[in-house]
Formats: sequence, C-alpha cells, structure tokens
Amino acid sequence: HPRPGEVSLENENYSQAVEDIKLCLEKQKNLPKDSRLVAESHYQLGVAQGFNAQYDEAVESLNSAIVIIKEKIKNLNEAHKTPSDDIKKEISELEALVPEIEEKIVDTKDMKKEAESKPKEGEEGFSTDTKDAKMTKSVSTIAVKRKAEDDGTDSKVKKVASDGEKETEKTAAAV
Repeated sequence: HPRPGEVSLENENYSQAVEDIKLCLEKQKNLPKDSRLVAESHYQLGVAQGFNAQYDEAVESLNSAIVIIKEKIKNLNEAHKTPSDDIKKEISELEALVPEIEEKIVDTKDMKKEAESKPKEGEEGFSTDTKDAKMTKSVSTIAVKRKAEDDGTDSKVKKVASDGEKETEKTAAAV
C-alpha cells in the first residue's frame, strides 16, 4: 500500500502530493508526538514542498522531522536503560536519519538560491529582474515589428517572433 503522496510524487504532481501528505498528517494527529510515521510524513512533505518550489515550508517540514526523530531517540534512551538489540538498532537507524535529513535541508536551501537566481518567465512580482526582462522583451518585439514594417515582410517576421515566444514559454515551463 503506497503512502499518501507517494503516487503524486512519482507522477510529479507535487502540489497534489503536498495536499495528500498534509491530510495524512492531519490523520496522524493522534499518534504519539515522537512517532516515526509522523516524522516520515514531515520528511515526505518537505521533499514534496521542495519540488513544489515551497522552499521555506520544505525546510520547516524537514526540521519538524528532525525534531520528532531526536525526541524519539531521547525517549527510547530514557525508556530503556538497558536497551535490547532491537531498540539499539532502532536508535542507531534513527540517529543515521538525522544527518540525511539535514543534508536534504541544505539541498533545499540550494534549490531555493538557484531558483531565486534565475527568475521564471511570466511570474509576476517575483523580483525586479523579471520586470526588467519583460521590459527588454517588449522593446525587442517592438524593434522587430518596426523593422518588418520598413521592408514590408510584416506578417512573416511577426509569425516568427510569436513562434519564438511560444518556444521560450515552453522551455520555461519545462524547466
């Protein structure tokens, strides 16, 4: 039985994955505060949010997973003064997860930096860069139209320009 959000993640439907996992966390509300399942859900949510470009939320979710895991380790250590091999195994597994999640947080922050350094086409109010890009874009199309009117090949150039624009939109969407 796949975990909620896994199918959506595999289908690259990240916003749906985020929704699915949030619902899952709602349902897990009654589980113990240090439940591994809950930690896993936070981790999955963080991953989905990262893919969905919700970088700050992703970092929060991943941090929540770490908090829960550390709590679980502490509780296991306290509950079992002389832990059995199973408990020892679980503690060491949990301890190994923390640096992995911390690495994921670093990756997510890098993704955010990268995303901020290259503004996407057609996103309003993203940053001043996009507005400048829009300005230069409209100026260049005006220049093309003017040139076209001069030598009378108006419609051909316009078609090429609009096709070219469609192409850039496609590439921007694909990225």
